[in-house]
Amino acid sequence: MNKTLLLILCDFLLLTILSMWKMEEEAPPPNESSSDSPEEASVAAMAMMEQDLLDTLQYSLEEEQAEQASLSEDLAEKAAELERQQRELAERESRIQNLESTLTDAERREQELQRQRERLAEEKSSLEQTVASVQENYQQVSRRLEQTESEALQSQAQARLLQEELQQKLKEIESKEQALAKTAQELNSTKQQVQELDMKVKMSQQENAFLQESVTELKGAVVEERSERQRLQEQAGVLAQGVSDLAASSQDIRQEIRSSFEINANQLFSDFVNNQVVAQIDAVKYSRNRYVNTRDRVSTVLVSDGEQVYALMHVESGPFDLGTNPAFIRSMQLTLNRRGSSVTPSHMNFLALDPRVVAMPLSKSQVESLGSKPYLTALNPFKFPEAVLVNRQGDYYGEVEFKLDSDTPGFVKMQNKIFSSLFGEFSPSTGDIVLSKTGELLGIMVNKRYCALVNNFVSAARYEAQGAVDEDALRRVLRILNNTVDSFPRELR
Repeated sequence: MNKTLLLILCDFLLLTILSMWKMEEEAPPPNESSSDSPEEASVAAMAMMEQDLLDTLQYSLEEEQAEQASLSEDLAEKAAELERQQRELAERESRIQNLESTLTDAERREQELQRQRERLAEEKSSLEQTVASVQENYQQVSRRLEQTESEALQSQAQARLLQEELQQKLKEIESKEQALAKTAQELNSTKQQVQELDMKVKMSQQENAFLQESVTELKGAVVEERSERQRLQEQAGVLAQGVSDLAASSQDIRQEIRSSFEINANQLFSDFVNNQVVAQIDAVKYSRNRYVNTRDRVSTVLVSDGEQVYALMHVESGPFDLGTNPAFIRSMQLTLNRRGSSVTPSHMNFLALDPRVVAMPLSKSQVESLGSKPYLTALNPFKFPEAVLVNRQGDYYGEVEFKLDSDTPGFVKMQNKIFSSLFGEFSPSTGDIVLSKTGELLGIMVNKRYCALVNNFVSAARYEAQGAVDEDALRRVLRILNNTVDSFPRELR
């Protein structure tokens, strides 16, 4: 029901009440003649009012129906509009989801492109550094080549001087041998004289037996003869002692001569090949986000200090080095192999003279099983100014000059130059084995310039060479090694 109809009804009811109230006030006293007129008038009025009310209600109903029809149409239009808006909203949400997915893909591609740009920038920086390093190495090689040519000329001059000194020593040796031969002849002559004197004494004794009667007269002659004999015997003893001293001196001279001649580099390398031992290192290490099995091989030799035999190598040839994170290695296994025989050293000693030198002690049975002849440490490492250097793979060798440095006792400085061997060209590098020209072990290269002279096997730290890795123990050992190396002069690190 709308407002208009409600107002009409209210007005109609108000008018009806007012009309009925006025009629009651103005009605005359009832009588017999006019008893039916008011009732008829009231009925007629009520009928008219009802008719008006019906007309009004009919009109209101028609208006209500028209309004309802209009509202139905509006409602249908609004429902259609709402459905259209819902469809548009669904389409917008779908487009928004598509846009969000596209935006996520775009962000992901942008992040990937950013990472690629960063990686390319790093590669560019690395390439620039590599180019700079190559240029610097080229300049260094050029300078070293010039220095090598100059040193070659100096070496030729030194070789001529050494040849002249050798010839002079050979002449002195020849003259000493001639004097020795002459002394031997004099000794033989003296021995013959002694024998003749002995015969004369015997003859004198026999004559003395037959001439007992003339003892008194010949006493002085006999005493004199005995004195002469004693004097000759003393002289023979002196001559014999001189010959013995001369023989010992000759033996020393021969020994000095033998030690004065250096062993050929080819012979030294041949002995190295016959006695080398291959150290095989198996380990489980963390690499590229996972643990992998690794296997490395390095050539080494056995060395003896007169009592214990050791296998030597550089720490970087082993399962870990000074910069290794103990958490990145789980287990390791060291094996020494030679001609089908294998032994497993129990532990590794890091030498006090330089903890980068690793010595693995071996038992007598293990040494016999390998069958390799141990090298001795050099008693006089500075007898010759050059040494033979063998790379740690055992396939290249060459002669290299070394010098003493007062700032680095216990080490010798190698000439860092590219030199030719019979099997190729290479320069000294970390872990190479250095042999003295006397056939003894000089030491091991601890970096590209310096060789540690191995003359004792005192240990600075020790670690087990087999089985699972004890992370805490390995960390303590590496701390000791790094502290020791950090205390060295800068050029030895």
